[in-house]
Amino acid sequence: MYLCKFDEAGRRIATVLKGVHFKTKAEKQKYLDQGYIETSDDDYAFYVGNKGTGANGTGYVRGDDGKPTDAPVKVPSIEEKKQVLITQYEADKDTLVKYYADAALHDDTDLMAELKEEMAELDEKFAEDMEELED
Repeated sequence: MYLCKFDEAGRRIATVLKGVHFKTKAEKQKYLDQGYIETSDDDYAFYVGNKGTGANGTGYVRGDDGKPTDAPVKVPSIEEKKQVLITQYEADKDTLVKYYADAALHDDTDLMAELKEEMAELDEKFAEDMEELED
């Protein structure tokens, strides 16, 4: 048997186990008094992801009926969206830099010019995408 604690959105935030964290009824009661809820093995399997990720791909939360229900869709924050753009920009830039260095080593000035153009386009697109997120 598991005792689980859930936040206001129904997400499992802590778990204690009989025989590990408590052995007596008095020890168990201390956890119950702190807001832990008895959770069946089957329900626990949903909360820890052993029964898939739910209809929204975000796992399961404890519903109003006390049973596992699909967690809501996660809407990324502006900061999370910015971080995705930054990560992709840096990866794309690293690739262009690598190709540019190779072209320079081979004195391929035509390819170097093309890569400079691509870098300018990448910088411009990145600036536009970041500005769009800030609006």
